[in-house]
Amino acid sequence: MDHISSLLIHGLKNSSPIDFNHSLKTPIYETASFDFETAEDAEKAFTGETNDFAYSRISNPTVTELQNRLKLFSNAKQCLCVSSGMAAISNVFLTLCSSGDNIITSKYLFGNTLSFFSNTIKSFGIEARFANFENPDSLIEIIDKNTRAIFLELPTNPQLIFFDVPAISKIAKEKEIPLIVDNTVLTPYIFPCKEYNVDIEIFSNTKFISGGATSIGGTILVYETYKWAKNPKLALDYQKYGTDAFYKRLYKEIYRNIGACLSPNNAYLQLLGLETITLRIDRILENTKEVANYLDSHSKIKKVRYGALESNNDINAMKLTKGRAGCLINMELKNKTECYAFMNKLKMIRRGTNFCDNKSMIIHPASTIYWDFSKEDKQKMQISEAMLRLSVGLENIEDIKADIQQALDSI
Repeated sequence: MDHISSLLIHGLKNSSPIDFNHSLKTPIYETASFDFETAEDAEKAFTGETNDFAYSRISNPTVTELQNRLKLFSNAKQCLCVSSGMAAISNVFLTLCSSGDNIITSKYLFGNTLSFFSNTIKSFGIEARFANFENPDSLIEIIDKNTRAIFLELPTNPQLIFFDVPAISKIAKEKEIPLIVDNTVLTPYIFPCKEYNVDIEIFSNTKFISGGATSIGGTILVYETYKWAKNPKLALDYQKYGTDAFYKRLYKEIYRNIGACLSPNNAYLQLLGLETITLRIDRILENTKEVANYLDSHSKIKKVRYGALESNNDINAMKLTKGRAGCLINMELKNKTECYAFMNKLKMIRRGTNFCDNKSMIIHPASTIYWDFSKEDKQKMQISEAMLRLSVGLENIEDIKADIQQALDSI
């Protein structure tokens, strides 16, 4: 099998945990612990001499198979699935950073990610430095000997800005700092992180992976790099494990101690989602581009942002995605009142906070995801009261456009 759609359906032969009934689907191993033939076998499992399963907070056969398929999806060296996208982010940065360290990121972040960087890691003595990623050279000015990572979303959510990843990746390589990309919106199918020298890829499985928002989950994908040798927290691990140093510290300490494991049932649902992910992404992206063009030509829409729109002239989006810029559209009406009136008249498109769903969904970010940020902070992050974030789904394109049209006609 050479094509990713086939590999995600079947996995690699003999990679799946043994099922004695020869099930064609990976079984749900909904159990907390596992039996051992001998006390010696238990010891070997706990010390890592074998890959036997001991306790589902540490490893589980259903979760392991999901990780194996996601490694195929991304060509990553290692994969760890956790309980949510935010769990993926927190596990990564608690593995990389100690008190006194800093990370460099953008102000253009999903609300909870921004809160994590602005507030949560402060209590651990870790500083988030916010840079202008639209000017990659500005990163160089704030990198110092305590900088442990550069982090960005691609594209930013909900602003939908595509940064110049090759330029940022070059800086990260020259400064020997890990580059971390949240690839939730695009997935490895649209944006292959490995080809751009990304060191760690993160995404929320809840979106495209799950296939219709059936479950919550997150993924950490680790690519081979020597950069771990430059991190004081990982220096001894690097001497022992080489380029596996980050993953070994993540898996053996941080992940186990934090306890944000993915449930076997959620792993099963996400395995089902992976079987159709390329088919769904292809269809959703076709729909999204057509809806974006439709909105761009509508007299009642003040502004539309979508990376594949010719009128946006987004060079980075076209270069990085070849015109397949994801499922999200950023659109603006006159004001918040008009946004609410439009949303309330929609009949098929759902008012919900998820995205990359089978269902089309819309949300008013300023009053929901960013409700607790000040007016000044929202302005800095380009979160306007007139902005709506539309996630286009799998419905018939004519039905999507008809629902938007009837709602616009009513305001």
